[in-house]
Amino acid sequence: MFNLSDTIAAICTPKGAGAIAAIRISGSDSWEIISKIFAKNTQSSALKSQHYFIHMQALYGHIKDGDKVIDEVVVLPYKNPKSFTAEDVMEIFCHGGIRVSEMILNVCLKHGARLAHPGEFTFRAFVNGRVDLTEAEAINDVINACTDKALHSASQVLSGSLKNKVQDFRNKIYSLATSLEGTIEFPLDVEDVNREELSSKLKFITDELEHLIEDSSEGRVLREGIKLSIIGEPNVGKSSLLNRLLENERAIVTNIPGTTRDTIEEKLVLQGWPLVLVDTAGIREHNMLDEAEEYGIQRTKKAVEKSDLVLLVKDLSKQEEHDSLKLYELIKDKPRIVVGNKVDLIESNGKPRACDVEISATQGTNVAELKLLIIEKIKESIKARSNNTSIFVNERQKELLVQTKTSLQFVMEQSKKEIPDDLIADELKKSISKLDEITGQGVNDDVIKNIFAKFCVGK
Repeated sequence: MFNLSDTIAAICTPKGAGAIAAIRISGSDSWEIISKIFAKNTQSSALKSQHYFIHMQALYGHIKDGDKVIDEVVVLPYKNPKSFTAEDVMEIFCHGGIRVSEMILNVCLKHGARLAHPGEFTFRAFVNGRVDLTEAEAINDVINACTDKALHSASQVLSGSLKNKVQDFRNKIYSLATSLEGTIEFPLDVEDVNREELSSKLKFITDELEHLIEDSSEGRVLREGIKLSIIGEPNVGKSSLLNRLLENERAIVTNIPGTTRDTIEEKLVLQGWPLVLVDTAGIREHNMLDEAEEYGIQRTKKAVEKSDLVLLVKDLSKQEEHDSLKLYELIKDKPRIVVGNKVDLIESNGKPRACDVEISATQGTNVAELKLLIIEKIKESIKARSNNTSIFVNERQKELLVQTKTSLQFVMEQSKKEIPDDLIADELKKSISKLDEITGQGVNDDVIKNIFAKFCVGK
């Protein structure tokens, strides 16, 4: 997949103007490359030995391309295996800006480095045993975290919480498998395994696995955001509500029905929960719909299918029409909040109306109450826990945990029958192999390639 014998380099800070930019070099030729391009001051041409590399923590000087000075820099050297990649690493910190960092990268490439592929530094850390696969995936989650909750979750996994949990499962299952194999290899010297005790221990493990699997839904929300679609008939105030929630005039608002012809997606964070708000085209049945509006309605229906939560907006100033019944049918299987809008246009008569909250999107009336309802629905739909020690697994990890649990449940069922110990031991070994895939052992190259392809260049 990657040629690990190459020395690689990349800019590992975002492009654009800034105070500082960083260029990372990793590989056996790191010292040789830096010795050719780094000078302790403008008078000296380069470092003469690896003395500084071994003993100095930071080097101040200039990066040069031949006789031409590119920039004033600080170089941090890391001797293997005490680096992120467990290889010889040089990190160059220069002034921020697109051109200066690109020029320094180019001179590194000119003197023998290869441009790193996306995620290649983390891949080398994984291959060299610096991190396992769960920690490697967590690095990307830390980088992409957009809320405190998401960062806390990713940091827990990065610190080894999931790896340790999986290793604990593995050790317990391995102990049971070896006990069974002991009775097979040494029937006269080792007592038979108590099948009831075996099932009891496996039940405890499967319960723990189930907790991790259940928490995966909250993990998905923290990584991707919960998709919340705003739907309703034309001109009920969907776009006004989107703008109010975002506190920004994102969507065009007019009194003309059918203004919104396509879905609009925007991100929002409520009390630490990331949301993806989707403003949709109004749904109505009309013989005079033009092609664009018809297409927009189809997009609305697709958005509802993919939604985790739906806000059904109604106009309180008008009587419900036949189209609203169609909307209720469309969202019957979805977690939803029925929002009565335009409460400012009606007189308060004390009569209850068929909605969960009455608001005015234009005036902001009761929007705070709507936000609280959204948070409550999120927690209900994903069965979120208040326990900050929960470990949130991703979809790949969840699938392997499900396969492990299924394998153990099969063993529990079969242990009640008169089947040989070696068959049970084989099934336990299969469950161990699934746990190993979570941490990166025995994973095929395509899976590894797919995981690291999601990383940015320089990480």
